[in-house]
Amino acid sequence: MLVPPPPLLLLLLAVPPRQAAELRLGLRGSPRGSVSPAFLSLTLDASLAREPRFITLLSNPKLRTLARGLSPGFLRFGGTSTDFLIFDPHKDSTLEEEILSGLQAEEGACGAQPGFAAVQELLLAQWPSQEKLLLTEHSQKKHKNTTITGHTLDILHGFANCSGFHLVFGLNALLRRRGREWDSSNAGQLLGYCARRGYNLSWELGNEPNSFKKKSGIYIDGSQLGRDFIHLRRLLSQHPLYRHAKLYGPDVGQPRKHTQHLLRSFLKSGGKVIDSVTWHHYYVNGRSATREDFLSPAVLDTFATAVHDVLEIVAATVPGKKVWLGETSSAYGGGAPQLSNTYLAGFMWLDKLGLAARQGIDVVMRQVFFGAGSYHLVDASFEPLPDYWLSLLYKRLVGTRVLEASVAGADARRLRVYLHCTNPQHPKYQEGDVTLFALNLYNVSQKLQLPRQLWSKQVDQYLLLPHGKESILSRWWTRRRCPRSTRLPWLPAARLACPPSPTAST
Repeated sequence: MLVPPPPLLLLLLAVPPRQAAELRLGLRGSPRGSVSPAFLSLTLDASLAREPRFITLLSNPKLRTLARGLSPGFLRFGGTSTDFLIFDPHKDSTLEEEILSGLQAEEGACGAQPGFAAVQELLLAQWPSQEKLLLTEHSQKKHKNTTITGHTLDILHGFANCSGFHLVFGLNALLRRRGREWDSSNAGQLLGYCARRGYNLSWELGNEPNSFKKKSGIYIDGSQLGRDFIHLRRLLSQHPLYRHAKLYGPDVGQPRKHTQHLLRSFLKSGGKVIDSVTWHHYYVNGRSATREDFLSPAVLDTFATAVHDVLEIVAATVPGKKVWLGETSSAYGGGAPQLSNTYLAGFMWLDKLGLAARQGIDVVMRQVFFGAGSYHLVDASFEPLPDYWLSLLYKRLVGTRVLEASVAGADARRLRVYLHCTNPQHPKYQEGDVTLFALNLYNVSQKLQLPRQLWSKQVDQYLLLPHGKESILSRWWTRRRCPRSTRLPWLPAARLACPPSPTAST
């Protein structure tokens, strides 16, 4: 039984009836559910290896420090390009990979490698043109095979390992015999290399098989894909290191009718060999998304519908199997320029985290930590964007046990509230504390009234506000903490209802 907590934490995002909305919080009884300690996890898109020399950017010390801030978690290396990667252990690596590998051999994989700084500066200068190429190829669906080497895998594993993440590697599922059965010979070489190096990895096979025909002209039905996963499980069992390795799939896209059919037939065929069911979700098309989409309750609610559809299929085919959101962000196609990388995107991201946990999703993998597009958490200058800071605060404050939360006296679709037990690893808080986070989609200030039993309790309120004249389209936060307040501000920082605390350190 949960005892009413000493402190209550408020993690708030605001956009903004005049009467105070009454919070109804499930502070007694059993939790609604729980999620993985790695609930908020990350992805790297395989397009980063489209030219493998750019994978060396992962050695940047600042990038690794930012990644460690979001650990522990899973780091998925996948995406559309994963089905166009060919591993060749005999091919020469790029010059940049060779230089970095030599430095790491001397200084250790987790060292700062100051001798590589000049090479990274050159790569960063070239990155904008590479990013433009990647986005053009993706939008035109012009996908080409890319060869990676052992050094590529070394750098990728080193980044995950040194940053406190467990790497989940996506294998190429489009290598086929007679266009039908999966050709596992290349995967076998890659597995053998990783096993000899002692890399503890988890695995996936393919990305969004529902779109294989569109991407490559190859159609694979769910039953065949299930048999391919069984084949991969047998292949993994040939290596002592991977005999009990985790296998996730099938990483289907949005659960529309065709995709639902594929997922159902896959789970019937091969669902028994996977450890968690993975699927992907985006709210909108990045090329046509609008500012209004990011603040629309109707758009946000589409995620709940999609979760319901997936969970229903899983319960009917492989009951009890964990479900992961294996790739997700605001807008597909690399994100919505000038929207997905701003304060505005936080509404979709925080609501997705709250809804996913409430509905029983075990892990949410954010696309993408670093890479091409505008939905990344860290930009090409290694500067953290608003969703990074939101993710950091979420990881610090929000625990794994999910509690009931609702409001009375306001439209629950516009005033969205979520409640968890507080992260017990936070040094300031203790067992029994709870974290409430709320999104205000009204365009006026909204008051929240705490339950009476909390009136005498300590309340720490974290207010996340946009910085600068760009308002909600700002790429920077203003972070303030007030010792006690139950008023959500409207967006501009000038309307903050409480004075900044001189000791705030959010």
